[in-house]
Amino acid sequence: MTNTQKLIKELVEDYYKIEITKNVRKRVYVEARAIYYKLLRDNTRCSLEEIGETMNRDHSTVLHFLKQINNWIEYDKDLRRDYEILKERLLTAAQLNPKGFKLSDNLENFWEVEYKNLNEKYEKILFEYNCLSNRLNEYTIIVEENKQLRIQNGYLKSKGNIVV
Repeated sequence: MTNTQKLIKELVEDYYKIEITKNVRKRVYVEARAIYYKLLRDNTRCSLEEIGETMNRDHSTVLHFLKQINNWIEYDKDLRRDYEILKERLLTAAQLNPKGFKLSDNLENFWEVEYKNLNEKYEKILFEYNCLSNRLNEYTIIVEENKQLRIQNGYLKSKGNIVV
């Protein structure tokens, strides 16, 4: 099983809070497996046989559920919503860091690395913001001092708080 296959499997299992490799025929398991097949088929170059091998199933089983899931999604708004949520999560993770997504062996590690990267970027931006804010404050003080000197030397006239 490739890293991408593991991540998609983990994504579906985390969402449904089940283990999709269990040989159970309850609706939630069947739908979760079908969504897993569809996500793999739509987002990887895996063949039906490769997808089936990840779940100890035959390629014809995968093909059957791929046909079924399209019908189910068309008529079951809850299943469609679940599929769209999982698809969006998968695409978001893959777009954030495509290389890291392919190299991660599980979602937790992927998100930990992403959090660390974002935190580093945040710290850098915060440092730059503070530097610019300090420079702006210094500039404001200099401008105000310059204005006061120009008033004292008669270059500007002051009427209360208004400089003319």
